[in-house]
Amino acid sequence: MPSVAGEERLVGRDDALARLRDALARAAAGTRAVVLVAGPAGIGKTALVRAAVRDEALVGWGTCVDDAGAPGYWPWTRAIETLVRLAPDAPAPDDAPLLATIAPAFGPARGGAGERDRLLLMDGVGRWLERLAADRPVVVVLDDLQWADESSLALLELVARSPEPARLTVVGCYRRDELTAGRRDRLARLASAAGHVELAGLDRAAVAALAAAVAGPLPPDAVDALYRRAGGHPVFTRELALLPAGAEGALPSAVRDAIDQRVRLLPEATQRAVEVAALAGNDVYADVVAAVTGTPVAELADVVEPALEAGLLVRDAAGQVRFSHDLYRETLAARASPAARPALHAAIGAALEARLGRGGEVSAAETARHFTAAVSADGSGRAARWALAAAARDVEALAFTEAVVHLRRWRAAVADAAADVADEDLVAVLLTEADALTRSGAGADARGLLRVARDVAVRARSATWRADVALAVAGLGAVFAARRDESVRELEAALDAVAGVDPAREARVAAALARALQHSVAEDRPRAGPLSERALGYARTAGDPETLHACLLARHDVLWTPGAAAERVAVAQELVEVAGRVGDDERRAQALLLLANALLETGSAAFRPALEECLALLDRLGQPPHRYVTTTRRAALALLAGELDAAEAAIEEAATLGRSIREPDVDNVRMSQRLELVRARGDAAELAAFATAAVAHWTGAPVHAHGVAAGYLARAGDVEGARRHAATVVDLGTWRSDRSYLWSVFVRELAVAAVTLGDTGLCAELLADVEPVAGSCGVNGAVVAFAGSHAETAGLLAAAVGRDGAGYLADAEQTYARLGATAWTRATVVTGPGGPALRRAGSTWEVSYAGARATLPHAKGLADLATLIAAPGKDVHVLDLYGAGVESSAAGEVADRTALAAYRQRLADLDAEINGAADQERRAGAVEERAALVAELGRVAKRGGGGRSFANYPTERARKAVTGRIRDTIRRLEAELPALAAHLDRSVATGTWCRYRPE
Repeated sequence: MPSVAGEERLVGRDDALARLRDALARAAAGTRAVVLVAGPAGIGKTALVRAAVRDEALVGWGTCVDDAGAPGYWPWTRAIETLVRLAPDAPAPDDAPLLATIAPAFGPARGGAGERDRLLLMDGVGRWLERLAADRPVVVVLDDLQWADESSLALLELVARSPEPARLTVVGCYRRDELTAGRRDRLARLASAAGHVELAGLDRAAVAALAAAVAGPLPPDAVDALYRRAGGHPVFTRELALLPAGAEGALPSAVRDAIDQRVRLLPEATQRAVEVAALAGNDVYADVVAAVTGTPVAELADVVEPALEAGLLVRDAAGQVRFSHDLYRETLAARASPAARPALHAAIGAALEARLGRGGEVSAAETARHFTAAVSADGSGRAARWALAAAARDVEALAFTEAVVHLRRWRAAVADAAADVADEDLVAVLLTEADALTRSGAGADARGLLRVARDVAVRARSATWRADVALAVAGLGAVFAARRDESVRELEAALDAVAGVDPAREARVAAALARALQHSVAEDRPRAGPLSERALGYARTAGDPETLHACLLARHDVLWTPGAAAERVAVAQELVEVAGRVGDDERRAQALLLLANALLETGSAAFRPALEECLALLDRLGQPPHRYVTTTRRAALALLAGELDAAEAAIEEAATLGRSIREPDVDNVRMSQRLELVRARGDAAELAAFATAAVAHWTGAPVHAHGVAAGYLARAGDVEGARRHAATVVDLGTWRSDRSYLWSVFVRELAVAAVTLGDTGLCAELLADVEPVAGSCGVNGAVVAFAGSHAETAGLLAAAVGRDGAGYLADAEQTYARLGATAWTRATVVTGPGGPALRRAGSTWEVSYAGARATLPHAKGLADLATLIAAPGKDVHVLDLYGAGVESSAAGEVADRTALAAYRQRLADLDAEINGAADQERRAGAVEERAALVAELGRVAKRGGGGRSFANYPTERARKAVTGRIRDTIRRLEAELPALAAHLDRSVATGTWCRYRPE
């Protein structure tokens, strides 16, 4: 019998074929193309696409599965896996572990947590396809989109709408008459930006040619009758052409009858095999069909051979047997009676389980579909387990909507069959479904399911289920600083129920309750601290690293407030240790970042090794989210060191990367870092512009926004503007209660405004708040931006209310020197004891000496003088003034001052040894070593004892620049403050090492 699988020469499709090939040609030239091919089942969509695709293109083909019998992204999985196999040397995707959740060919998978990771996954697929298409045209075919899952359609839309040019074509085929309303709307939106090919019936000439190909030439009247009856439908034409002459019946009943007639001609064993295979799904697994039909596997090939000869089945190039057309599979699947179906589905499910036990490939979603359809015959237990497995696989692949579908179908099947359900299964399904809904952003739907789960847990008197439900309710989240009454009630009840029953769950519930209270309204927060301590106690009893990690994070969150950095150091150190024990580099990097942040708040230089280890770990992980963290933190380090151009470049690079990966906090991080960049530059216009931007950006934190605006306008010289914003802060009335990580920036800038305005009352209030934490520093976010020493703010405020603030200011200077915070050293108010006083106020300096005062525009020479005057009698290296950020070192073998000192110390030691040595051999060795050292010292040192240097070394360049700008500034001072100019001319020595010597 001739093949009816559609593999014969394509007839009657010349126009559609030309249009599709034209789109493929344009894509091959670099213009991304998307083409949708629509038409009823059997009209020839698949055959058209196969005929259009050229051999020079890489083609990945994926087919959707009806009745949601496959995991999310299934057609994309099949298409991508094919492309990887065809192009083994193709570049790996940027985030291979994330993409591996849907395409195992990319290696070990790393799942995500929510909608952001789902978007990253889809974006990563699009970028990988673009890179793959750089070498040769790439075609992705997605067949049977009428059955597409939501995630597959979302990915199709994202790839199709990308503005990036690429040698990429995406072809989607679907049956318009079988679309649901939701899929119809999605494809209609997509069609507006895509090419479209609508396949109708063949014309009479094509019908005649097709009939002749399958049944031999027909007389004209027979062709006319066939054309009228089949309406040009290719599959109907093939089937009717094979019917005996005069056979009648309605379409598509006639086609079903034709298929039935062909099946009845097959041996009984073959009929049984193809019916089971049709009910099993698209792929025909020999072992599954053999198990259900009772046929030995070794004999199955002979059993199905007649179906291959009849054209119902085909064998592809890889040897896999499949149905030649969906119409055949659907018609054969419908032959099973409704009464017999549940038992057949149960048998197929059991065969799939056995296949899995032998190490075979089995889809959890397909197995779940069979057991769910078999609930009335097999019960609900196995169906629940497989539905949960299928949902877990989809959650791992970030296909949250599809995960919900598996579980919702199970609940519907159980209800329809009035089947008994174990409480354990019901709670597990409800919790998993609620989790998937939460991850997809449907928290309101999840809340309703959790109420049902809570009722089951209460009825079953299960403390552990009650705890799991309460943790899930807490995971729904809430607005910061808003009441969380429902979550708190659930957690409190669960904590009472689980007390003494399950230490690990008790710890997690206590930790979740602590966090809920901490992020609730102000009156709830005092309870958070004791609970977080209690949670840690439970966690240590439980002995579970995962639980301990969760409780340590909760404790850290509760302590993330000014003045508690020392406690957080201990918590963060333990987090680092626990993450290392678990073997999770990502968690270890997170813990190291928190440790670095806490150490920086204490003013400890030890923050650098912790941060460097964190960044090294993230560099090794190397994925886009990790690169975003490293780029933002390197921007923070550049800001700290005063390397403002490098900082700005890193800030903008990070913002671009963050937006590309849809980092939710990217704009807030950028604003927080630009805040310190603008402050360090001190440009009046830029400060004023940022004040406006701050109020527009931080709308959710108005106290913070107006506090920043007040300080920046004061720095810019806009006193009235500063007054207005400071008054707004006071009028809001909540500024005394905020102690989040934003507090340090807020109080610093409000203090600048209060000092500038001469508002001693506000200065006194602020000083009372700042003095208790004057020994610490502010850090915005987790090392997002250093916010300065609180001692500096205390010193400013103390001076403004008539107290001596010099001690605080000296403490701040020491902290900045210890941290390498060059930018901050120069911004501090500097007062020489009994001598000059220099105060930076935005873009100007207020300078006083011997009763005379002057206001001068900012100049680097003034900043240099301020640094020197702040440390009378102390040598300051020019690189510390110049801001190079590195120590100068001579090329080749020229020694620096430290090396010269070491040489000379060794010479002194040798002299003593030579003079006191009794042993002649030892004395001779010392004499020889001394001679060698003298020769080396003469080579690397110049006469007079200094090390050799060259004019193009960093130190020499810095020396010339710093000397020039200091001397230029002193000359400028002669016109305003001649006595100060004369004093500085006598007291300031410049060179490689500079010093202020007031004596």
